[in-house]
Amino acid sequence: MVKNGYKNKGRSIYSNRNLWSGFLFGISLAAFIDETVFHQLLRWHHFYDKSTTDIGLISDGLFHAFSWFATIGGLFIFADLRRRNALWITRWWGGVLIGAGGFQLYDGTIQHKLMRIHQIR
Repeated sequence: MVKNGYKNKGRSIYSNRNLWSGFLFGISLAAFIDETVFHQLLRWHHFYDKSTTDIGLISDGLFHAFSWFATIGGLFIFADLRRRNALWITRWWGGVLIGAGGFQLYDGTIQHKLMRIHQIR
């Protein structure tokens, strides 16, 4: 009986780790695409547009660093799950989609519409 309780607890821990790993990777993926396409290639806006161009470029750099930290964190958890043979790929992909969608929702509604810290063309 104790063994089953332990087994379910372990499954819950790994289930949450799968979700968090995917969530971090999803945020970083959406942020990376946003930064690369809209900030660097198209130059539509900077992360912070209410100041000089130099400040905008610095804010883009900090935004890019954040996305890479989220990528590294998510992939470290992913590698640990694979090493432990506890990767639950459908749960991980669910986390990716939640993370990417959450980033888009936050970026579009909070940053663009409510805070107006950067506006797209």
